[in-house]
Amino acid sequence: MFDELFKNLTGLIGSKVQEAAKELEKRLAVPEPAEPFTLICQFTMADPTITKGGIAIVGESWKVEAYDDNSLRLIDNEPLRKVILFEIAEPTDPECVLACRFQAKALHTEKAITVKLGLCKQRQVGTTAKAWSKSVSPTEDFHSFEIRAHFKQDTTPAKVQVIIEFESSGILEIRNIELLQAPVKLQA
Repeated sequence: MFDELFKNLTGLIGSKVQEAAKELEKRLAVPEPAEPFTLICQFTMADPTITKGGIAIVGESWKVEAYDDNSLRLIDNEPLRKVILFEIAEPTDPECVLACRFQAKALHTEKAITVKLGLCKQRQVGTTAKAWSKSVSPTEDFHSFEIRAHFKQDTTPAKVQVIIEFESSGILEIRNIELLQAPVKLQA
């Protein structure tokens, strides 16, 4: 009798966890764009990066090197190095789908290097951030990537950031970085 009760209880808990996971996935999903994307910003070699150290211009790309610039890691899962490459003011549309397109290659790294499209908001009690990401695995050739994010304006202005996070030493070469936007497709 106890075994049957335990089995029913674990089945109920498992189904509730699955429901919660599906709901969370639905809330975090990026909606489909209603129209083709339009360019809002294209970064060039003349644009200054936010983070200054460990970044060089090589031909038509930025070469970003990893080294430990965060000696006071409070949490074990913090990256070895976090680089804010660029940031712009939030879009003027109250709600849209943002896209960051770029070409990149990762060199001399043990782990994939993460490129993120982040929304950073300054609040009275600190900074809050949401980010969508793509991993760039080690390769000798440039590959094209796209990250999509769902932007919804609120009372606190946001900055859109292109962020690179290293989990191990290595180099990321990145070029042709574009930020685009499109209106959100209405759900039927």
